Order: sequence, then structure tokens, then C-alpha cells
Amino acid sequence: MSTDSEIERKIYDFFRRNGKSKALIISKEFGLDKRTVNKHLYTLESSKQLFRTDEDPPIWDLVEKKIEPKLSRKPEQRSRMTTETVEEKHVEDLLRSGGLKSREIARDLGESRQTISRHLYSLEKKDKVRKCSISEVWTLNEEWSDTSFSQQSSSSCSSDHGLDLISGLHHFEVIAKLGQGSYGCVYKVKHRYDHKIYAVKRVILTRKADSEVMALADLDHPNIVRYITCWPGSDNWTPNQEKKQVSDAPDSSSDAVTFERDGCGEKDDDEDDDITSEMESLAVTDSKTYLFIQMEFCQGGTLTDWIKARNLMEKQRTIVEIHKVFYEIITGVEYIHSNKLIHRDLKPDNILFSADGKVKIGDFGLVVTQKDQNGDPIERSNRGTLTYMSPEQENKRYYDEKTDIFPLGLIWFEMIWKISTGMERAELWPNLRNKRFPNRFSDTHPTESKFIMEMLSCSPEHRPNAKSVKEKLDRFFSLDQDLLSQKTV
Repeated sequence: MSTDSEIERKIYDFFRRNGKSKALIISKEFGLDKRTVNKHLYTLESSKQLFRTDEDPPIWDLVEKKIEPKLSRKPEQRSRMTTETVEEKHVEDLLRSGGLKSREIARDLGESRQTISRHLYSLEKKDKVRKCSISEVWTLNEEWSDTSFSQQSSSSCSSDHGLDLISGLHHFEVIAKLGQGSYGCVYKVKHRYDHKIYAVKRVILTRKADSEVMALADLDHPNIVRYITCWPGSDNWTPNQEKKQVSDAPDSSSDAVTFERDGCGEKDDDEDDDITSEMESLAVTDSKTYLFIQMEFCQGGTLTDWIKARNLMEKQRTIVEIHKVFYEIITGVEYIHSNKLIHRDLKPDNILFSADGKVKIGDFGLVVTQKDQNGDPIERSNRGTLTYMSPEQENKRYYDEKTDIFPLGLIWFEMIWKISTGMERAELWPNLRNKRFPNRFSDTHPTESKFIMEMLSCSPEHRPNAKSVKEKLDRFFSLDQDLLSQKTV
């Protein structure tokens, strides 16, 4: 844990790099609660290193940058200065923690709705953010951002925003919105006829959505989220149109969605915006067409929850428990690769648990085939989650299934090693990506350190494949198969 003086030095350095800021922004930057940040800000003020304005909440800056206001300044000039203190990057930074409404952003940044709306629409024109038309929530315009589609986060109930009237879900009772990103939303739903709970993902109908469904439909494994069915729907459904829109329902066999099976992900997702051919093949003419993907609901939460709970527990989980969970993860990835697919977005948010604690890998929104029909490499985009993305996925146009091994190395490390704060994580993560571990990690876990080091190799050819990692786990840690069939969480 950093000492008070170390935290204050980091905050001071933050102001030198970024200029004026507010307590909330600093708390998010370093993963500290706002009360702790304010304590350090006022300490720095008392030592004549920082000063604050009279606004509520105050704006902080270095004393060396302080410019005394002129007495003749007019009220409207002061007001204009206040509205300009929050820059677009502050709005972006706040949205990195998840989707928010404009009023929530204004509240958290201590600015007017008008100022925040101006920044949001400016960012939207730059294609940096996107507004969900249903919930009016703003999100970063990235591929299913880090906090977007986790099945554990029941952020909205069915009464919010008219969720029970969402087009295409009229055969379901919408219980909650589980998450959302640039391309759609995931809902926790209850079927009106079988009364079972499912997760339904609604995405704009593109080639990417087509690839995701084809991948899920072909994968049948205990450690993969189970696909149920899918159907098309438009954004202009109303209750009195139900008879016309029976084809939207998953039990409507006459208009069921069918896909060609010989080209899943053959073209990469650079062509996601080309939806014309998909719409024609489905004979759908609505102005905005969605695809609904019905899957099993994983009520055990995500690996993110598991890791957070592990970090907060006074009695840590045993290394056998940790390796058991990771064994199931690598088993699922081995199966994905054996089907000639690459997941491309492995991270704790996309690794779920069923009610009985079994690992379930989900979110196949970026899945692609390993090679084209001729067995040649495919030119790819650099989409994914930057925090966990392999170097070649971030920087190169050609890569194979070994790109999935790199994030697995990061995930295995954070399952083993306790990371107490956001600040500690921010300091550790760049080193970890470059194979520099905390000193005590290699001493305490020498075997895991060696394996993870190989998985984090900069060159994919130096990384083991999923099958090799699984075999090493079984060989070196003597994972009893009876234990592996028991509950994990």
C-alpha cells in the first residue's frame, strides 16, 4: 500500500502532466475513493503546493500556475471560465468506467447539463462516443468496452426506460439490463411461456453479429456459454403490431433465421457497417434492424467478481481452487481453437460462472476464423480490449489463435496475485505486459511464473498453445479430475 506521501507525490505529478482537475477525476485516475483524494488535496493546499477555486465542487491546480483574477472580471466571464474547465477528455475518462446519462456525467463532474451535452455531441461527431436510443445512456464508441456486457451487473430493472416494451422481446419479461456497449445491449429476461431465465443480446445486424451467431451455434462445450436461438427485429415494434411481428419471436419457426455455414468470420470485422446483404437475406426492410441472440443466463457472475471477492477475502482462496478455475478457462479456449476460431476478447468480464460454479466463456462478438477457405492468413483489424490485447493484435494486421494466449497469461496472474487498489493496478500492469513481475511473485509461485512468462511472450511463436498450457497445468499441479468436476466458486 502506498504511503500518504507517495500518493500526494503522484497527485502532484498528475497536475503537472494534465493541468487543472477535480477530485472525482483524480479518484478515478488512481482508483481511490473521493474522500481520500480530498484529504490529500487539502494537505497539498496547506503545504502551498495546490490551490482551489470557489466553485462547487472546487477545481484544483498547481500554485505555480495560479493567475490571480482581475477584480473587474464580469460575472458572465467567470461563468464562461467555469464551463470551460471540464474538457472533453474528462468526459471520456469518466465514461471509461461504464455508460452514464448526461445528467449523471454533469453531476459527477460538477458541471451544467448544457456544458456536458455540448461535449458529448462534439465527441459523438468525432465518433468517440455513442448514445443508446432506448436508455439515453452514453458509452465510449469502442468494441464492447471493458465494463459493457457482463451478465452480473443488473443496472436497470424492467420498469426503467420501458424495457419491457423493447422491440423483439415481447415474448419475454425484461428483468434487467445487464450491460451495454457501442453495438447494443444485453438483457436478463424471463420467457413468458417456459418461465426460465435467459440472457438476450441485442445487436445491430451486421456481418459481425452474423459471425457471432454462427460461432455460438457451432460451439457445444461445458465451458462455453450455451446458445439457444436467434431472431431478427426492428426498432419500430409496438404492442399492437405483435401479430405482424411474430417472426421476431424465438419460437416462430416459419421465419427462423438461417445462416450459411461455410464462411463464419471469413471476412474480418472491418466490414461491420455493410449490413445490406444481411438485411436482404433475411427479407427485412425496416430502417434499423437488430439481431437478438438468446443464451443461457450465467447467474454466478463474472471472473471480475471472482477476482474482486478474492482480493477482499481475509482468507485467500487456495492455489488449487485458483488453478481449477483457470483449468476450465483454458479447456474452453482449447475447444474454441480446435474449432478453428479465435475469440480475440478474452478478459475477466467475458468469463462467467453458471449457478453451479462452472466456467462459461462468453461474448463472441469479435470471433473470427483462424484462416480463410484456402488456408491462408486473414488480414485483421486491431479491435479488442486494449488492457488485455496482445502486442500483435494491437499493432499488426495478421495474427493467429496465439493472440488469445497473451490475455490468458494476464488473467492467470491476476487470479493468483492480490491487487488491492486501482493505483496499484495502474502501476503494475505495464510491467506485467512486459513480463516484469513483482519480486515476491516469482519467489512464491516459481512454476506459475515460468508458464505465465511464456504466455506473455512478445512473439506469438514463443507462446504455448492452449492444449500445451492445459497439459502443463494437469502435470505440474496434479489437478484431480474429481476435484475438477466440483463447484468452483
